Amino acid sequence: MSNAVAAGNLMAMINAGGFYFAPLSRTTEGTPKLEVSPASIVAYYIINTLAKMTDPSDGSAFPLWVSHMQDKPSNAGAIYDVPGVLEQRQMSGVVPTHQGILIRIRAVSYETGYAKIEDIASALDEVFDISVEIDPEEYVIQNISKTTPIVPLGIEEGTKRRYLFTANFLLTIRKIS
Repeated sequence: MSNAVAAGNLMAMINAGGFYFAPLSRTTEGTPKLEVSPASIVAYYIINTLAKMTDPSDGSAFPLWVSHMQDKPSNAGAIYDVPGVLEQRQMSGVVPTHQGILIRIRAVSYETGYAKIEDIASALDEVFDISVEIDPEEYVIQNISKTTPIVPLGIEEGTKRRYLFTANFLLTIRKIS
């Protein structure tokens, strides 16, 4: 019996037997890193490609803000960055990160608000390898998956009749230039 076995030293036993363990190399950030938030990228896509919402600077119906929602107009939306999910299946290399976003819609009628968020959620469910260019950067949204049903939040506090709806999504996105 070797001294390693007698001493109960497992690493010495493994190394004496010719086994070698390499440390795992894991990174949680993709290369290159995102320069723009996932919510901003998806907002740009919803406004400029899907035309489901409008740019707040246009003064048009149903503007979409990132990270906040102004009091006016009554029909509006906001998109927020929320916690995502780190994929844990790979033992080395890049760990895929699925970014989280939340979309909130406010409308003067229940039917209008529900129809708007349903329309956006359905369009996002169809995303597959979509390129989004936000000068000078270009991103690929590989997919967007709804993780919650549409959640009616009721009437906005402090208002007479503005209805709120939310839905959460996970997306896989990468910078390509």
